[in-house]
Amino acid sequence: MSTNKDLSIEGQAIIGEEGRMPKRILIVDDDPDAITFTSSVVEDNGYDYVSADNGMKGLALAKKVKPDLVLLDLIMPEKSGMMMLQEMKKDPELRKIPVIILSGASEELGVDLKDFMIKQPLKGRKKAVEASGEAQLTKPNAFLEKPFGADELIKIIRKVLED
Repeated sequence: MSTNKDLSIEGQAIIGEEGRMPKRILIVDDDPDAITFTSSVVEDNGYDYVSADNGMKGLALAKKVKPDLVLLDLIMPEKSGMMMLQEMKKDPELRKIPVIILSGASEELGVDLKDFMIKQPLKGRKKAVEASGEAQLTKPNAFLEKPFGADELIKIIRKVLED
């Protein structure tokens, strides 16, 4: 687990410049360079962050710190981002936390994952989801294809956190 220099998991509140608690973002990615870039972008824009290098650690950290947003890579060791997302959406304490998928897997797999994950309804679950009123179990709030720039990332973070 990594944290920014101001973050305390033990519950000491950090007050932002405007007198309110900054939003906390969980970054889950197995690429240390991706975590470094993403964390610098979120920190430079006034957010706190915690990070994990796989889905198993990410899920445990999400349960512990209850972040305001999760930035999640898809392809990781031990527990993939998709598995972590599924488990988050099944957990009553985590299901409402918005998730943005950050992945370069579309190019690796030759599939438009953004279209697949965001625009297409999930087969066999749509009616059950509508009947239960729950959010679709494996659908993220947004998808950003790697590589991306700082402006793209912060724009989508702000959009998702405003909703």
